[in-house]
Amino acid sequence: MSDPEDSAEPLQKLPAGMSRRYAEYKPAPSGVAAPPPTNVGGYDELLNYFQERGQALPRKAESLAAIDRAINAAGDEGFPAELARPIGMFYGDVLTHTIPGAHWEVVEEGYPRVHITRSAAVDVVRVALGRLAIAEPTLEQNFAHVLEVVRREP
Repeated sequence: MSDPEDSAEPLQKLPAGMSRRYAEYKPAPSGVAAPPPTNVGGYDELLNYFQERGQALPRKAESLAAIDRAINAAGDEGFPAELARPIGMFYGDVLTHTIPGAHWEVVEEGYPRVHITRSAAVDVVRVALGRLAIAEPTLEQNFAHVLEVVRREP
């Protein structure tokens, strides 16, 4: 991680999701359930991209603005499309580190989401793909919307 306060937290594994073709039914494991993951990584390429430009990218809302600025500044050559998934994974870790109780979940294998309330989740990779395709909503705007959803939840 590029921020000293980030480096102390170990990475966790995303939970397994349901396969696209079939579902395996088996009893739930007994015993104490592990806490849901909040720090899964998957964005080293994004951190490296910003480090090469002399910028740190801590898991904070302000970093979303830095990513938005970099996407906007890319101009005609465009922001590297291969960074879409890393942007989404980074955005997810920002959510889990700034919203109490937010955690990663995987319903369909390969498509992680961040559960932000009892009834709402954010498909962070699709948010990132959308951000690279169009100018609005920005990551900052999406984050503000998520905070509003969390505030409205009873």
